[in-house]
Amino acid sequence: MEDRLSVLEQQLLNLQLKVEKLEKRMDAGTQPFEQAEAKLKRRPQPAAEPAAQNPSEDEELAALAFNFTTFITLSGRSLIILGGAYLIRAITESQVLPAPVGVALGLLYAVLWILASGRSAGKGLKGDATFHIVVATAIAFPLVFEATVHFHFLGHQSSAAALAFLSVLALGIAWRFSHQAMAWIISMAGLMTAVVLIVNTGAVMPFGTYLLMLGLATLWLGYERKWSLLRWPVALVVDFVALGLVLRAIGPERPESPAMVIGLLMALVGSYLASFAVRTLVRGRDIVPFEIVQTAASLLVGLGGSVIVVRATHAAVEPLGAASLVLGIGSYAVAYAFISRTHGKNVNFYFYTALALVFALAGLRLLLGDSLLVLSFCALAVGVTLLGRRFDHPALLLHGFTYLLGAAWVSGLLKDAGASIVGDAAAQVRVSGWIGWLVVLASAGCALTLNRKRESQVGIMTRVARLGQVGLLVILLGGAAIYLAVVPMTRLLGHPMSQGGVATLRTVVFACSAVALAASAHRWKIHEMGWLAWLLLGGTALKVLIEDLRFSGPSLLFLAFAVIGIAFILVPRLLSKPQLEKQPE
Repeated sequence: MEDRLSVLEQQLLNLQLKVEKLEKRMDAGTQPFEQAEAKLKRRPQPAAEPAAQNPSEDEELAALAFNFTTFITLSGRSLIILGGAYLIRAITESQVLPAPVGVALGLLYAVLWILASGRSAGKGLKGDATFHIVVATAIAFPLVFEATVHFHFLGHQSSAAALAFLSVLALGIAWRFSHQAMAWIISMAGLMTAVVLIVNTGAVMPFGTYLLMLGLATLWLGYERKWSLLRWPVALVVDFVALGLVLRAIGPERPESPAMVIGLLMALVGSYLASFAVRTLVRGRDIVPFEIVQTAASLLVGLGGSVIVVRATHAAVEPLGAASLVLGIGSYAVAYAFISRTHGKNVNFYFYTALALVFALAGLRLLLGDSLLVLSFCALAVGVTLLGRRFDHPALLLHGFTYLLGAAWVSGLLKDAGASIVGDAAAQVRVSGWIGWLVVLASAGCALTLNRKRESQVGIMTRVARLGQVGLLVILLGGAAIYLAVVPMTRLLGHPMSQGGVATLRTVVFACSAVALAASAHRWKIHEMGWLAWLLLGGTALKVLIEDLRFSGPSLLFLAFAVIGIAFILVPRLLSKPQLEKQPE
């Protein structure tokens, strides 16, 4: 036994020696390879080409197969989800579940998949999120339509509320995870569903309110996420629905009360403008093309439509006038903020002053009678013109001219002055009472407060304001002068003046006005007065050839030619004096 054990021990020892020899040989054989590998590692390796730049055909086919496989997988999952929705519908139609319970269960099922879409988007699985929101939309919005039109389970207000809930939930998820495709899908689905429900139910108010909410939501999504295209189609549909509401409100059948229609229309104007004001004033951004276009559309449809509804239905104008006036005051306040920040050298200032002008004109016209309206326009004309001079801003000067023009039109003075200047010579000339003289005084006050500054600093808007103010004053004073001359002459003669006499009187007034304008241009250094002097002088000469030679006798023609000749001498001399060329600092 011991001999056998010793033999086994010797064999194990021999085996161990052989193994050690083999290991040494293997180590000696692999050492050159290891040294060569180390040398290669120490050498600078050439930069490898990015795999994406030169993908092999196998890699492209693999990626395509993966995308196709993912698409098929997601499509299969979506079909299963749709199958679940149809199962709920089948159970409901077979009356296993009551219709209200089935509709509620279907909406809950769609909400769960909207939440699942948000969960996928939160994990960065944008493809999964897109498929889930498509399926959820295909379930939810047709279900709301059927529950409203076919099952009559949802009323019009409840249906609009359901659309609003679904839209707010999905758009909130889209905003949270910056998923633009989700926002587009849910917005277009809500848009089309609301329009179809309006057509099938005739209920414009609840679904119009929902569309307005959707328009504001997409507007702010554009502000926050730079999704600028999404707000355009929604705003377009909102404006067209508001227009349809106006047309239906003034038709023979009026299902909605005028107050509700006007409320929605003014909500359209106020909500969009408030959003624009927050962005431009609080955030300090400039007006963009969408805001300009939508403002014009909302003013035309909202404010203009409200005025049309009030006139057609004889509704109370005070609420609309007050709302318009408040919006005008607010717009002027926002514009003043831009004056203090940028000295009015900003497109936002022009935008909000234009808004304020429109709202103020509309509000005052709705609230006040003619006499008070003229008084208000005169006060605003003088006040705004003084502010324009104070802040050296041409837009305010133009506003002052606009208010003054409105006062002259409402008072009837502009019509009377025009009739006395170019109307029938045999007609009785009149001026519109004391209110007309008030407009003349306001016009003179505005003209005397015009800015006088270096010619190189005068812009086109300032020139337009000057020409408008001075031109209107010339028309009003000319008409008043003819009136003041015709009335006593008629009383003195005991009969109306002849056409020739009135023609000569007009020539004298026009020629004297041209000289007065030239003298004023020389005195106050306002070039626009000189331009009007030349224009009036040329027009007077043409008038003598057309009217005076036709109706006036020799003695009257002598007077007309003498006066126009003197004007031709004085006007060029006054305008060519060097003082006119030197502008004050």
